[in-house]
Amino acid sequence: MYKTGDDMYSPKQLVGVLLFILLSIYVNQTNVLASPLSRDSNYQTMSPEKSKSINMTGTLVVVNKSDNSISLIDVHSATIINTLPTGKGPHELIVSEDGKTAVSTDFVGGDSLTVFDLVSQSVTRTIDLDNQKGPHGIAFVQADTNVAAVMFTSGQSQSVGFANIATGEISATIKTQQETTHMLALDAASKKAYTTNIRSNTISVLDIEKHLKIKDIPTAEMPEAINLSKDGGLLWYGANKQGLIRVIDTENFTTVAQFEGFGFPYRVLFNHDESVALVPDFKNHSVRFFDVKTLTEIGTLTLPNEAGPQGIVMHPDMNVAFLSLNLLDKVVAIDIAKREIIAEYPTGNNPDGVGFSQLVLTETGEQ
Repeated sequence: MYKTGDDMYSPKQLVGVLLFILLSIYVNQTNVLASPLSRDSNYQTMSPEKSKSINMTGTLVVVNKSDNSISLIDVHSATIINTLPTGKGPHELIVSEDGKTAVSTDFVGGDSLTVFDLVSQSVTRTIDLDNQKGPHGIAFVQADTNVAAVMFTSGQSQSVGFANIATGEISATIKTQQETTHMLALDAASKKAYTTNIRSNTISVLDIEKHLKIKDIPTAEMPEAINLSKDGGLLWYGANKQGLIRVIDTENFTTVAQFEGFGFPYRVLFNHDESVALVPDFKNHSVRFFDVKTLTEIGTLTLPNEAGPQGIVMHPDMNVAFLSLNLLDKVVAIDIAKREIIAEYPTGNNPDGVGFSQLVLTETGEQ
């Protein structure tokens, strides 16, 4: 047996834990398959003055993996106004619809959720996850009219959990019984959720009302990125080993489209009217754009070598996406229609998960 901290691991368990951590930085060796596109754009570094001239207000909330922290970044001035601590190894982050609350998943060694009050710029609670280690994907769910709850994946316990962020209580769990349950997509209307299970090469379909697993869907190898159309009809997921994106019909789980040539299709994001899907490619340092209606590729935004694009989120009103560049320690704003960078923002070390709050914060509090 091997001992790490207070935990005992068998050789088999130790190998599993090490593989689990390595998956979070996995980059496969797939070659790029070039395809003719209607528009290609190249990234150019923005001056601080240019970023400040963009007519946007609000606050970016960004996870800094190597610093065990989040940065609060004023969008108008393009400056960091505060840094707050997380647990160890944070990866993902969500911001509530009213912009007042954020939650990070402390994935590598933290085994916790950190809850933030953005109005007071403070940590309000750390929820320890001793029985659901390795939290990663996360989404807000409405448990009842008065309870703010989140749903999160736990790769090490092969499950998803439900946490009341006001009390810290873990109210329910659903066992996927699949290896490395990692990211999730939520269908609030049908009370279903979908999780990618990286080492099992499956997506689990879950009933989040009855807290039951419905079924597992076979996928291409090493599925991670996932997103669901608003009507619940089409599920997009990325497969890291083959370097591809697949679109599947949730009625019969057949593949309706496939896009190849990715190095590491890190995430999938839809814009507000779901006319465009964006896929950051961590290894090939680019963002690829797809027409959701016709299921065709329409363009690529080329980033600098070693940019490492990761977390991505929409502005709540504008047709603008915010993308973290993990290896350059910054976030960039992308005009989706033009497929161009329009602003950039400093972060801490190795940013990943990113959220947006409409609140305008200052160093002394909310304006």
